[in-house]
Amino acid sequence: MRERATVAKIGPDGLLLDDGHELPAETVVWTAGFRVPGLAAASGLATDEHGRMRVDGALRSVSHPEVFGIGDAAAARTAGGQSRMSCQTGLPMGLQAGDAVADLLAGREPRRARIRYVWQNISLGRHDGVTQFTRADDSPLGAVLTGRASATFKEAITRGTVWRMRHPGPYGPGA
Repeated sequence: MRERATVAKIGPDGLLLDDGHELPAETVVWTAGFRVPGLAAASGLATDEHGRMRVDGALRSVSHPEVFGIGDAAAARTAGGQSRMSCQTGLPMGLQAGDAVADLLAGREPRRARIRYVWQNISLGRHDGVTQFTRADDSPLGAVLTGRASATFKEAITRGTVWRMRHPGPYGPGA
């Protein structure tokens, strides 16, 4: 394992680092962190130490309440502390921010966003993955899915989320 190394090239026999070192390998697992663009900070919005926009309970910027922040670019409060970067955070926040804007346009105070977690998932291609189920505060439970079962689970959740966004119904966004 080599942390904080910049990869210049991946080849059939391993990889080449930008410092010229060659690392032979039959299998390479390359992970990368998330990085937020500097737009929020450059625009004068209040940000956290990672550059994510600091938002209130209704997902409005704490420094510019006319601006809403969602997804990976926003640092919202959760039961476990602060929102994490994931589609499990971004999609619901987008729906909740839309509801908050609708509330403002209707002269109502926006409702607080509810951000909870029920799993963490890592996709390893279309047919493999790992799913760790969690409590609402994002702490792990003992239940885990791996392999094809994990990939099938994530695909079902993704398709269901997209369907629900297109067909809100009585239990969808704003209910």
